[in-house]
Amino acid sequence: MSLIDELRREGEIFQAYEMAKDRLKAKPEQNLVKQDLARVLTDLLQKNCYLVQSTSFFEYLKEFYALNIPKRDSVIHENIMWQVGKFIKELTRAEAPAETFDQLYDHIIDVELPSGTSLFTFIVSSVLETKDLNDSYIKVLLKHRVRHLPPNHFEAINEDGEKKPSLGELLLLTLAKHLTHQKNSNSSDVKILLEELDFVGEHYTNIPFIDYYKAKAYIALDDLEKAEEAILSYLRKRSKEHLAWELLSDILSDQDKKIQALCKTVICHAHPGQLLRSQIKLFYFLLKEKEFVVAKYLHQFITNTQRELGKGSTEEWRAFAQESWYKNANREISVSTYCYNRSKEIVAYVFKDWKAQNGIIYGLNLAKDLAEFVVADDVHGAFKYFGDKNLKIGDFVQLKLQRVANHEGVKYKALHVEKSEKRPKRTIYKVVEDAIAEVSGVHCVGSVPINFSFATSKGYKLGDVVRVKAVKLPSSRFKENAKWKVLSMRAKKDV
Repeated sequence: MSLIDELRREGEIFQAYEMAKDRLKAKPEQNLVKQDLARVLTDLLQKNCYLVQSTSFFEYLKEFYALNIPKRDSVIHENIMWQVGKFIKELTRAEAPAETFDQLYDHIIDVELPSGTSLFTFIVSSVLETKDLNDSYIKVLLKHRVRHLPPNHFEAINEDGEKKPSLGELLLLTLAKHLTHQKNSNSSDVKILLEELDFVGEHYTNIPFIDYYKAKAYIALDDLEKAEEAILSYLRKRSKEHLAWELLSDILSDQDKKIQALCKTVICHAHPGQLLRSQIKLFYFLLKEKEFVVAKYLHQFITNTQRELGKGSTEEWRAFAQESWYKNANREISVSTYCYNRSKEIVAYVFKDWKAQNGIIYGLNLAKDLAEFVVADDVHGAFKYFGDKNLKIGDFVQLKLQRVANHEGVKYKALHVEKSEKRPKRTIYKVVEDAIAEVSGVHCVGSVPINFSFATSKGYKLGDVVRVKAVKLPSSRFKENAKWKVLSMRAKKDV
């Protein structure tokens, strides 16, 4: 052990510091002497990692880097960075001014951190915590990149049943939001973001927003073709997100498709106020198209929402209610139904490569605005149909479905639905012509069991030959006999 190390151990840091500097003056090129001073500087940094002592901290840090210790002496460099990490934590706790963070990050911007280590995690997580106190944090995170975090930091966190994003997800999301929300993003920074999004998307499939921010990044680079590819990929996985449909509208150049995408946006489920921006965009498009009736009702809805949220309306906005087009638009219309029908084309475009399945509507839940469908015994569900009066029980439909599995079981989400002439499978839909019979206490027409009270209410009796159209209802989770719903019953002579 050297004399300097002995002094450090005994707590005589400043005596060790002076001795190490004197030795360096005598032998400025000797690496062992540099290492002695570097270790002393590490101790001094540890003692000065507080905001009130930041001037001393920066002086010692600058002195260390002036030594030009070879990178092969990695332990020395890492020990210094541990002190830097502690300093960042203290600056954050003290809510230091942005200038202090700027100065520190200028010192460490070119430092290489060992990938996949606890030191790397400590530094980048500490820098991330400073994002509300300065803007220069972003250059440090861009420099070190998300990909160098240990793999376990991309696993979702589960705390008392509540899922929370991992450090990797938070880090990538912070970079993405910062860079894609700027009016004039640096193209080289955006390209780094794209590289990190690609890497994380390829290696960690549980991060949900990759394609969404790839789309925004390509917009920043003015590459709308790739932006559209990315947002379409995102929508095919997460079709209910209003922000994604709004972004698709922003990307598309065709005005009609832009309106269709906005129509889809405003009928997505969201909290009050979250759709205001899209609703206002849509209003001005409808006004330009002279769709005055829809524009009037949308204007009223937006105004009511603003009032409920305590948001004031501009004088220009209020003035629309006094214009002649507004006063003359007296026909009643449902904005939701209009948007649902108008958005069908863009939804079909998004899911054009998905295979459609033939099904049938067996019920309309008016209270919940849900159309219930069945494709097969194990493929069924419901979708919101926004009071579309063109849809009726017994309609054949083609559905593009997404299979969703969770702790409750398997469900099928209808991504796109359109009426069809194609019959569904015979296992769920039957057209039977036969006499009304009673077998073992069960009334039936051929193989289809019927409600005899319904038949008698129509004037039929046992032995009458009728033609029945029936749909097999989805089986419940309990074992029970198959249930059939008669859609129509007609006498043979009326057929």
